[in-house]
Amino acid sequence: MRKKNRIAAILVILMGSLTFWFVLNNRQGTLRAEMKNFAVKDTASINKLFLADKNGRTLTLERDEKGHWTVNGKYGVRMDALATLMETIYRLDVKEPVGKKAQDNVMKRLASKAVKCEIYQKGELVKAYYVGTETQNMKGTYMIMIDPETMETMERPFITYIPGFEGYLTTRYFTEEKGWRDRTMFEYNPNDIKSVKMEVPYNPSFGYELTVNANNDYQIKMLADNKIVADVDPIAVKQYLSYFQILSFESFEVDLKQNQIDSVLKSQPINILTVTDKNGKTNKVTFFARKPKKEVYGKDGLLLKFDEERMDALMNNGVDFVMVQFYMFGKVMPSVDYFQTGASKSAQPVNLPVNKPKA
Repeated sequence: MRKKNRIAAILVILMGSLTFWFVLNNRQGTLRAEMKNFAVKDTASINKLFLADKNGRTLTLERDEKGHWTVNGKYGVRMDALATLMETIYRLDVKEPVGKKAQDNVMKRLASKAVKCEIYQKGELVKAYYVGTETQNMKGTYMIMIDPETMETMERPFITYIPGFEGYLTTRYFTEEKGWRDRTMFEYNPNDIKSVKMEVPYNPSFGYELTVNANNDYQIKMLADNKIVADVDPIAVKQYLSYFQILSFESFEVDLKQNQIDSVLKSQPINILTVTDKNGKTNKVTFFARKPKKEVYGKDGLLLKFDEERMDALMNNGVDFVMVQFYMFGKVMPSVDYFQTGASKSAQPVNLPVNKPKA
């Protein structure tokens, strides 16, 4: 009887030990999963992203009930940049934990240079982590998870990556507001345009205004003498108005200092383009010649005074100073003969004044 009791006691102890071992390992396993589970697979339900860097800059990307994304509640979002970030959030994986010898150094770098990323689904915080710098071989990114309940940093940093992608991910989590802003300058249904006016300050005789009276009923008036242009080709006008469906600038002029921007704005514009819709709302953009950042020579071997591929532009009621490409915008700046019946539809755009070489 005593022997049976002894065996039973041993079995109880063994079962208790096994239970403790399973519980402990289950907790450790769960903790390990939480520490390295960076990805969010249901990106369709993400409606808010919050980014903050160590310089005090913060950025909020948020989707409203209609599905429109905004930057800091003020501007439309660059959808290509958002798509890249969403893909990163979805495919993010762990390559390996940071080795013990390197942990202190990596943690210091995370503390000084990391970007905090908070991910919300239906308004609820579901994931948070710090995005650090690139690894030495440039093929991984240091990251560390944040407990979404306590917002405390977890103990172990990891090297993350996207399977099949060669490179690091830090640059996808940027906090500059202008970098996230939508770059659309003109976006119109052609049927909603009432008029387009193009002023040419360096040669006012080139300026004109196109007015839409009705379908196939268009009037073009020269601004200098109010002369009405004869033989307007409706097909040419329709083609022209279609160019305004979507036109985007290349980038914000972030490399220029304010005194350089002021100098450009004081110069004579190339032209001023004003689009007015049927509700009377106007969109006025002023275009300026852009000085080359480096010495550029023309076909005649002379040093060019102006950049022949890009222009500067002032938009959004004089708030934003941006750079545009001639290739994209030259087609909405044609000379008036473009609109006349029988004229070549490759009429030269009214762009730069004579591009004389530098003195």
